[in-house]
Amino acid sequence: MHSTKHDFGKFVAERRRSVGLTQRELARQLHVTESAVSKWERGLSYPDITSVPALAKVLGVSSDELISASENREERHDRRDAKVYRRWRAALLWTTSLAYGAAIITSFIVNLSVEHTLSWFWVVLTAVALAFTLTTLPLLGIARRGWVTLASATFWLFALLGVVALLYGAGPWLPISIAAVALTIVICFGPILLRVAPLPAGLRPHVMVLALAIDTIAIAAFLAVTLAALGMPELWLSPALVIAAIGLVPVWIIALVIRYLPGPGLYGAAVAVFVAAVASITVDPLIARVLGEDSAATAVDLSTWNVETINGNVRLLVFVGLCVVAVALAAGGFVLDLRRRSAQRGKTARPNAAADSAEKNQPND
Repeated sequence: MHSTKHDFGKFVAERRRSVGLTQRELARQLHVTESAVSKWERGLSYPDITSVPALAKVLGVSSDELISASENREERHDRRDAKVYRRWRAALLWTTSLAYGAAIITSFIVNLSVEHTLSWFWVVLTAVALAFTLTTLPLLGIARRGWVTLASATFWLFALLGVVALLYGAGPWLPISIAAVALTIVICFGPILLRVAPLPAGLRPHVMVLALAIDTIAIAAFLAVTLAALGMPELWLSPALVIAAIGLVPVWIIALVIRYLPGPGLYGAAVAVFVAAVASITVDPLIARVLGEDSAATAVDLSTWNVETINGNVRLLVFVGLCVVAVALAAGGFVLDLRRRSAQRGKTARPNAAADSAEKNQPND
């Protein structure tokens, strides 16, 4: 912002009074005459360029604020927030580091003193390392700290599980726990990794489907590891994979519709809601059939609500409600589609009308 001598002088006078200085005191601190300060404030002259940094410091403003004769309150607020954040981060780093260090040292001394060997100390060590990774590591100034934190947390979690298994005996819980952690990481962070990964240009538009395919494979692997750990690998193909497929088919249909269905987005939303409606009345009966269970409790009778009919009645009402929502979304999409086509016809008609008008106005030979 451009400022005049008058603006500059008024700003200097206001800041001088706000810090509680007289013209004489300000002049003494800047090693100039009181007359010079008076001329600045009356808008008769500017201070020498070499005096600007010292004057800004005394008045409690930045050199840019002094030159523009205005306080940048937003910048001051940002600087203050940044300063508070740095102090908070430093305090948290020191506090957590000292606490974790004290926990490790105390556990080491107690375990060695009581048992004359190190046993449960290793559990504490890996648990503290995991806690440090989750709470303190993200505050350090390291590159790609999000991915570094994820990798470190995964390593120390697996190390903790391994130490517990070595000390207290491994069982089915160990491979199941490891498989569950791996599945969670794939589902939660796989799509993010695919977004930042250097994929071929042809795969970029299909990241969502690719992520869902990876999740499907991960679920199948998790079921295989779990059933193998429990000593029931023969149940993997059926019923485990069959039940998983029943649950995943609606998800796949919805994902494909949302990604590839042309037209207004409301069309995709309508199809997705309708698929959810169909799934609400078909998934549970199909799973019951695969498991060989009695599905008599799915009877429908809206006039009677008891143990035999409540599940069926609720499913029916959910199905009807979702169908109504799907129809409303489809209608909204149809209206938007009509408006879009009408607007396109209008744009096409205007150039044609202009061309016809120009042709009519041409002189005849």
